[in-house]
Order: sequence, then C-alpha cells, then structure tokens
Amino acid sequence: MGIDVFDIAAKSFSSLVNNRTVLVYAFIGGIVGTLLFATLISQISALRALSGTSPSSVLLPALLAIIGTSAIGIVVSFLINVFIKGSIISAANAGAKADIGRAASQAVKRYLVFLVTTLVVSIAVAIGLILLVIPGIYLAVKLSVAPVEAVVGKKGVVASLQSSWSKTEGNFLAILAVLVVVVIAIWIISVVLGGILLFAGLSPVGSFVSEFVGYSLTVSLVLIYQGISGPKAKKRRGR
Repeated sequence: MGIDVFDIAAKSFSSLVNNRTVLVYAFIGGIVGTLLFATLISQISALRALSGTSPSSVLLPALLAIIGTSAIGIVVSFLINVFIKGSIISAANAGAKADIGRAASQAVKRYLVFLVTTLVVSIAVAIGLILLVIPGIYLAVKLSVAPVEAVVGKKGVVASLQSSWSKTEGNFLAILAVLVVVVIAIWIISVVLGGILLFAGLSPVGSFVSEFVGYSLTVSLVLIYQGISGPKAKKRRGR
C-alpha cells in the first residue's frame, strides 16, 4: 500500500458519506462549528448596535462581556472539535467496520495525548510559517501523521512526533501533493457553495458545509498514515 495522491484525495471526501461513523461525527462537528459562527456573528452585531448609541461607560463592559463570551465559545468549540477529530480518525482507520461508540471510546481514551500532540504540531507549523513559510510547510508534512499516530498507534506525544518524522521519510512530495489537493478542493467547495448559499440568504448552511467538508482533511491524514505504515512502506524506509 502506498500513496496515490488523487485516490487518497477522492477517498477523503467520499468517506464523509460512505463511512457512516465518519458521517455522524463530521455532521456533529459541522453543527458545532456553525453554532460558534452564528454566536460570533450575533456578538459582533450586538457590539455594532451598542457602539452607535451607548456611552463609553456602558460600551466598555459590554465589549468585555462579548470578548469573554466569544473566547469561551472558541475554547469550548476547540475542545469539542478535538474529540470529534479523534473519533473521525478512529472511524476512518477502521473503515467499513467503524462503530460510533468504539470510535468515541478511543477518542476519549487518547484525548489528552491527541490534544497535546495537535497543539505541538500546530504551534510548530505556525512558527515555521512565520519563518519564511517554507519551514512551516516542511514541518506540516513531516509531522502530518503525528496526531493519527497518537490515536491509532496509541503512542505518547514525543513518540508520535518521532514516528511521523520517520514514516514520512521518502514520501514528502507525495504527502505534500495530497494535502495541497485536498485543501484546494475544500477551499473551492467552501467558496462556491458558501457564496451561493450566502447569496440565497443561507449563510449558516454555508458555514455548516465548510465545516463538514473540512473534515476530509482529517480523513486524508488517516489514509496517508495507512499508506506509509504498511509492510511495503516499512521495507522501503529500511533500504
């Protein structure tokens, strides 16, 4: 089993529909993301309404309250999203045999390690992107399957990072190609459908579609992991 760029990209999207467990968790994730989006929009609208009519003595406390509420919403949404992504990783790895309860159980058991691994990868990539972009892209590829390793491989944070760095050896360009294709496809779907739905006055639905389709990137990481973890892949890395 290896990395077929377009095959993995296609399966990343088809799994959102064909894998019932992935579908359920992606749907839940879409709802959570949409609720956060709607909350932030309502908070901004409330702030705009206050800014035009209220004195500063009223506006400042209202602004702080809105910022606090928004911050709490973002943090809670992020923590829920970590659980959802962990469940999707477990379900995508199991394939047709995926079970909703079993995926949730594995996500809960590996939650803390998955959370820390995801944060470490995100921070490393963010710093790399700030440093002339190229280092960020390099780290994004080399550490791409670390979160999957944390859930599926049941390894610790450091071991997951080390494993991802090792397993991606010799597959850098193929993995980069998969990520680029999937991200571009997500962007196109989100922009096109989002634009149509926004024009039709259905922006919350557009937000849901963007969130839902975005989970195809998580599925693609699982498929990449499977492609570089098979016997043939191990043999190639050992040469």
